[in-house]
Amino acid sequence: MAKTLKQKLLILGIIIGIILFVTGIGYYFAKQKSEPEFDSKIDRIMFERKNKSPKYIITLPDKFFYSRKEEFLNEKDKKTEKQPPAAAESYEKKLQRIMMETPHIGKLKDIEGQSPLPEVESNKELETTIEGIIVPAVSSDGEKPWIEYAMPPKDIQPNFFKVAVLINGLGLNYRMSEELIRKLPSEVGFAFSPYGRDNKAIIKLARQRGHETYADLLLASKDFLKSDSGPLSLSITASLDENKLRVYKTLSGAMPTGGIVINEGMAGEDSRPRIKDILEDVGKLGLLMIDATGEDDISKIELSGIPRRKADIVIKDDFRPETIKQQLKEAEFIAQEKGSVLIVSGMKGSAIREISEWINTFSPQLSYQQMKEQGIEEIERPFALIPISSTVTE
Repeated sequence: MAKTLKQKLLILGIIIGIILFVTGIGYYFAKQKSEPEFDSKIDRIMFERKNKSPKYIITLPDKFFYSRKEEFLNEKDKKTEKQPPAAAESYEKKLQRIMMETPHIGKLKDIEGQSPLPEVESNKELETTIEGIIVPAVSSDGEKPWIEYAMPPKDIQPNFFKVAVLINGLGLNYRMSEELIRKLPSEVGFAFSPYGRDNKAIIKLARQRGHETYADLLLASKDFLKSDSGPLSLSITASLDENKLRVYKTLSGAMPTGGIVINEGMAGEDSRPRIKDILEDVGKLGLLMIDATGEDDISKIELSGIPRRKADIVIKDDFRPETIKQQLKEAEFIAQEKGSVLIVSGMKGSAIREISEWINTFSPQLSYQQMKEQGIEEIERPFALIPISSTVTE
């Protein structure tokens, strides 16, 4: 009797298992069938689970409050009246509105009459080979790349304040890099990503139009557990020799590079000794060093005999036009206090538009005699654009 009962229970368990299995299979295929179709290839690339290709995601900058000194800006907070809720708009109208409001550099005009730099291509006398990699170097006559590859100094009227602008991250988007080269004044310098697709050609084009050229040096990502700056960034785990090799690769390609632009990353107290050894090695190559981290960590590294400059304003993270306008206004106060200001910005369309329009507001340089002849008592916007190299003394 007991044996018969066990057999019946076993059969019942098998039947229940089969039913659950069949139900599960049916639910799985029903779910797969019910999933929506993708509207475009972009949607499929980004959201299809089976697709293993890299995901290219457009991200918007996180909002943050940029602290400013009231004595610099001398402005009162403006309270805006509460607006009634906007009427609902269709997806098509919303997309069209966003496209119209999104700033892009295509509307900027090309600048004509730009003269090439004295050294458009790499000078063999300013090169050396390290670990089989061609990098810039001091010549046998003591000539240094940061000086030889620079734009000749400009004569600035004594009643004008000096402004230098550098845009970094070029090369990743070849088309946009090419547009920037055509649409920004020659005095604006460019720093190129080590991951650029064809840096040699785009750097040559930049120098043909008078722009100084530099290389982006990538530090280890602060959030290295979630993101990576890539195989050419400095690493907190790699040896000193390996990190130096990464720097040489960043500077490689027989390209006329005047220096390095240090991007944001890990440069805290534990990392500084390692970074110092690397920067001293770079200094021996006769290169200029620009600190574009927007922080004070690199400034705390003592370096002797290396031409260096810390950016006064770094436009990053928040690329809203109103924020950029405030930063550029702060740059004017810094220029008036110190005599010069260095601004570094990423390749965001909103930043490029604001910077370009801001530069166009500068007054033409007039001597005292010219002002007297034209009956001008005061210059409205006494700011003059200068190359990066002119902001540095060795």
